Amino acid sequence: MIRSSGIGTFLRNILQRIVSARPDWNFFLLGNTVELREIDALQKKHVAMIDCRAPIYSIREQLELPLKTPSNIEVFWSPHFNVPIFYNGALVSTIHDVAHLAVPGITDTMAKKLYADFMYRMAVKKSAKVTCVSKFTMHEVEKYIGAKADHMRLIYNAADTSWFQIKAGKPMHERPYFIYVGNIKPHKNLRRLILAYKDAAADLREDLILVGKKDGFIGGDDGIEDLLQGLEERIHFTGYVSDTDLQQYIVQSEGLVLLSLYEGFGLPPLEAMAAGKKALVSDIPVFHEVYGDCVMYCDPYGVQAIAKSLRTFAKTSFDERRLREKAAAYSWERTAQKFIEILEEVDAM
Repeated sequence: MIRSSGIGTFLRNILQRIVSARPDWNFFLLGNTVELREIDALQKKHVAMIDCRAPIYSIREQLELPLKTPSNIEVFWSPHFNVPIFYNGALVSTIHDVAHLAVPGITDTMAKKLYADFMYRMAVKKSAKVTCVSKFTMHEVEKYIGAKADHMRLIYNAADTSWFQIKAGKPMHERPYFIYVGNIKPHKNLRRLILAYKDAAADLREDLILVGKKDGFIGGDDGIEDLLQGLEERIHFTGYVSDTDLQQYIVQSEGLVLLSLYEGFGLPPLEAMAAGKKALVSDIPVFHEVYGDCVMYCDPYGVQAIAKSLRTFAKTSFDERRLREKAAAYSWERTAQKFIEILEEVDAM
């Protein structure tokens, strides 16, 4: 998961800060050791890496995790809801969202949905504490899984400090552009965004850059490529980009657009704001919680409404200083410290 776009960003930022803050602890990291060794901040004497490459959500994963977990650990932290159900020690888990249960179509078979439901419930049942990335997610966990509020802890995500320091380098695109960052799962609403952009394109000087491969996005939305006919000069897929290139794409953009129908937090707008860039986001509860009045909101269900919002967004200015201040209200350092406190709390139980 360390390379995943969402959870991977979360993991990389949390792990390096906890490892740095607690040199008196011994850490055992289970995952792809080749990928883990790419992170310089994790190359410490008090950090051991254990190779575990079982596919996520698989039976093999459930068999390998308890077998490869050292017997002398005090607390096991699962950064996702795929907790090791056969592990019987002290456990903390993080739930980012309950999209597998709340979003129709995100699981393509009933068996997968039932498995997801089972794993969410096991995460809540087996964890001494469950951390959630937003109040919205906490309410969703309570609604769909029945977790009690006192069993959960709120710990927000953040933008890495590097986002606040970006300087524009060589041009990433020859024309002005808006940028979308994410996958093309149906709840990301990319289909409506493309249709709306098609409607508004003649009125916009900005192209639309979609960061990620059109063939390699996770859980693709069928038919996206068909929508691009006639727009090949205006809408561009980047393919895979490095973190450095992603930052350049965002800092050189005219603004970020994220019109998801469902999110647990929604990190890209925060990263854009840290870089001083405005964001157009969907009018959903979690974005109001995280971003307040520092973004422009849009009805994500109506193509015409989105097209109108794109036209307005293109003409709307935001105070860059205020955007950066809002982004700075969230800190990975504070987030990591809260995780340390929870791990200590569970260890003391």
